[in-house]
Amino acid sequence: MEGVRRPVAALAGLVVALVALGAAALAIAGRAERWPREAASRAALMAATPLRDARGGYLGSDRCLACHPGEHASWSATYHRTMTQVASPTAIVAPFDGRALVGVDGAYHVERRGDEHWVELVDPEWKLAAAESGEPLRAGPMVWRRVVMTTGSHHLQVYWVASADGRRLHAFPFSYLIAEARWVPNESTLLRPPEGDAVYTWNQVCIQCHAVAGIPGEGDDGEPLRSRAVELGIACEACHGPGSEHVARHRAPLDRYRQHLAHAADPGAGDPTIVNPARLDHRAASAVCGQCHSAAVFADEAAWRREGPGFRPGEQLAPGLRLVRHPARADAPWLDAILEEDPGFIEGRLWGDGMIRVIGRELSGLVESPCYQRGELSCLSCHQLHGADPNDQLAPGMEGDAACTGCHPAYASAAAAAEHSHHPATSAASRCYNCHMPHTTYGLLKASRSHEVDVPDPLVSATSGRPNACNLCHLDQTLAWSAEHLDRWYGRPAPALEGDAQEVAAGLAWALAGDASQRALVAWHMGWGPARAAAGEGWEAPILALLLEDPYDAVRMIAARSIVALPGYEDLEVDAVAPAERRAAVAAEIRRRWAASGDRRGDPQLLREADGRPREAALAELLARRDQRPIDLRE
Repeated sequence: MEGVRRPVAALAGLVVALVALGAAALAIAGRAERWPREAASRAALMAATPLRDARGGYLGSDRCLACHPGEHASWSATYHRTMTQVASPTAIVAPFDGRALVGVDGAYHVERRGDEHWVELVDPEWKLAAAESGEPLRAGPMVWRRVVMTTGSHHLQVYWVASADGRRLHAFPFSYLIAEARWVPNESTLLRPPEGDAVYTWNQVCIQCHAVAGIPGEGDDGEPLRSRAVELGIACEACHGPGSEHVARHRAPLDRYRQHLAHAADPGAGDPTIVNPARLDHRAASAVCGQCHSAAVFADEAAWRREGPGFRPGEQLAPGLRLVRHPARADAPWLDAILEEDPGFIEGRLWGDGMIRVIGRELSGLVESPCYQRGELSCLSCHQLHGADPNDQLAPGMEGDAACTGCHPAYASAAAAAEHSHHPATSAASRCYNCHMPHTTYGLLKASRSHEVDVPDPLVSATSGRPNACNLCHLDQTLAWSAEHLDRWYGRPAPALEGDAQEVAAGLAWALAGDASQRALVAWHMGWGPARAAAGEGWEAPILALLLEDPYDAVRMIAARSIVALPGYEDLEVDAVAPAERRAAVAAEIRRRWAASGDRRGDPQLLREADGRPREAALAELLARRDQRPIDLRE
């Protein structure tokens, strides 16, 4: 029998081998059939996105990998790298599952075709032409366009489609909120008047900071756009400068070894062929970040659109980029022409006292700070790119007060911090940044820290509209209450404050009578843990219910997030962009729950009677005085 088994086994093995060979042949044939399609798809994708253009000594981050694998890996883990990406199944986070998205001008669709992502939208070129003609928009032609590029991967993601005009890219009118896992209109994510659906073009603004050495490539009228970039996203050479000289010098292993020995002998010695921001003075180091993180305009915008940025890391921003400063703080004759053409230019970036009010412009706050002007505070005092938390790029150990106490050691101990802050050392109010860098800038549907180091001043809040640190925690207290405490604690004479500043809790006044920016900031703070601990929880619920009826989508979306952060409301399904009647039903449920909650705070500054009942007439009068000026914050 053994002799019979061997031929049978051999025959079975041969059959298995033939089947495997056949399967492999079919797989190769299938792959060979797909290769031309995939190559054509890739070629179409690259033809629609900005040209990759190594020039001016730039090479791209791939050339850094071999010698700097650790730094390359830590950069790859940041949201800087994924700020702008060529569209692919790994880059796109939203579901392209055939669903319909309801826009202001019809139903939009998203779907996936193999590894390609497609959207149906109103023809953006038709919409632009209609807007330029001055004719009112009507139902336009629907077209299918392929998504070729993405922006964002942290909070939200925007999708860009190719146009028929060179490499011009238009935004799909819906973004994807990553934390909420939902599609929303682009306009709903921006704090600007609800004016319908605009057409956003990546090449006109985004290319400046969301790519390395990006050039819009605008030529004469009628010429196709020829946008170029060394690399998409924020990559190595955006911070370290062009790398060709560095690569040429260290091409030979022996040369690299000599450089390592020289660095070991003198760690402070730099390599003149590349820029290391950590070795620059505080102004030049901050300029590396400030080329993007500042409110600045090009000295010659037409030249930038044709030729790209003139800035290189290691230089100061000026004269190529001019920092925008409030006319009350600095005389800038060049700003007059901009203000004549765009009267809202300042208000879209700065508070009335000149402090920056939109995120992503941190250098504009830093340069106004005494710690920068008279000291050596820089972006790198707190932040680093390699090896830091990618959420905010804070350097290890900088989550607390270390950056401040390094220069102000008198406040380093817990006892000294408590004595200075007049709050327990373990409380949020004893953290330097909560008092001196409060959340007064807005963007991406949230409040962020000011990067202008200053001291709380209720009078500034009363005159400029900018909320102060005291009342952003103590939302339930008046400006006069904060002024009295600052007088008692620090000897700063309390100003004469009247009206709402004397009688109405600042958080309540900003939420109901404030402008859209104030309403957005207060809505966010009503869900912020330290503010809820300081001001108490529960009284905010009916105020947030009112904000669900705000005319600005962004204010409603922030209010919705804060509502479900309050105890007793976590299970509510709050859709801030739902039709008004659905939002009204949710607001009514919030008020019902609040009425049943037993909240009987009788604080007069909250416009309550002694038994906790709301003073409805006073609340209605405050709401009737809402600041209706259009707010358009330029993120």
